[in-house]
Amino acid sequence: MRPAICFYEDGKYRQFYPLTCLRPVYTLRAGIVPLFARVRRHFPESEVSFATRARLSPLVADTNRDYPVNIVKKDQGDVLFLNGRLRDYGNLPELVAQAAISTSFSAGDETAGVLFKREMTKSMPGVATPASYQTLFADAADQIPVTKATATLYNYSWELIADIEAEIVADFEHLKASFRDPKNVRLHDGAHLIEDDHVFFEDDVTVYPGVVINAEKGPVLIGRNTTVEPGVTINGPAFIGPNCVILAGKLSAASIGHTCRVGGEVEESIFHAYVNKYHAGFIGHSYAGPWVNFGAMTTNSDLKNNYSNIRVMVGGAAVDTGSIKVGAFVGDHTKFGIGTLLSTGISIGVCCNIFGGTLISDREVPPFSWGNSASYDRHDFDKAAETVRRTAARRNVTVSKAELTALREIYDGVTDDKGIMDFVNA
Repeated sequence: MRPAICFYEDGKYRQFYPLTCLRPVYTLRAGIVPLFARVRRHFPESEVSFATRARLSPLVADTNRDYPVNIVKKDQGDVLFLNGRLRDYGNLPELVAQAAISTSFSAGDETAGVLFKREMTKSMPGVATPASYQTLFADAADQIPVTKATATLYNYSWELIADIEAEIVADFEHLKASFRDPKNVRLHDGAHLIEDDHVFFEDDVTVYPGVVINAEKGPVLIGRNTTVEPGVTINGPAFIGPNCVILAGKLSAASIGHTCRVGGEVEESIFHAYVNKYHAGFIGHSYAGPWVNFGAMTTNSDLKNNYSNIRVMVGGAAVDTGSIKVGAFVGDHTKFGIGTLLSTGISIGVCCNIFGGTLISDREVPPFSWGNSASYDRHDFDKAAETVRRTAARRNVTVSKAELTALREIYDGVTDDKGIMDFVNA
């Protein structure tokens, strides 16, 4: 019988700030689908649920309505908890299938997942909380052996960037069996497709003359109701989600979420959703959360002049990324004025308003900052919330009470970690 699967967060979700301020780490993306959805490659029939921080559970439930939040339904079968930071499953699926008893699976010195066999969970109700499984694990730790798996885990946001190309390809290969002939595609004369058998359009896509879509280095998937305007070059592997507008410029090895407006040059970057980069400017090796607005000519550095490794601030400490190419990590609802220049490896919190047409030389900008490196004020929460509402209304979206509450808690410094899970054998 297929196991029920529950994705959980451990304490390292903080290492993905500001991207995980308003969402669990397993809802981030490297390729086409969120991290948790990769499980379909290995457990296509399993029911999936989420364990998340208590503070975020109303927001996660509101934005992921197809998945139970902080509820596990075992349906008389096995239950598999998976670390939301899973990067490569390795031989984990095979080990799960072979396990005769409840087992913890390690990835290096960390836990990749825990399988609770139904014999161990007989006393558990059919519907239970993730916390009850955490308690069961603690009480029965001496009965749960650890098996080493070849799985790996993400540790930092820049590792998502490093995986963009490989994960777009892997997601494309998994999804392509479900692709069908699209309806109402308008591919105008004068649009050029290179390796067109690796280019896929969903319904109602429009591609204008003067567009070049080059899939020589990897597939290109363009979501439904997306328009690609004249003068655009798209170099695969690339993903552009539904309801986007792609304007004059170049997009290479990028993963663009739904309802984005993207122009200028974007390279090896992830736009989560509702990102507005309408004008010229370069964004490279970066991850932007929802509702980020890049003003005209906003540009980030992703390479030092001396080609040395880039260090990123994580929890107040500088961490060597091991890479010479790392850009910016931008939290939800942050806005940039025209001509803003972002330093290499910068981390910018949620609901910032950065302006002044100058270099932002900080390595880390706190949430709700207003100004630039010369001087920051703290953005008034009510004014920031009104900007959030107004921005969303321009896309016919009403901001939920759950999101506004979560933003308020960030503003107030609430750091409740109730709900994170650390399956550690004694």
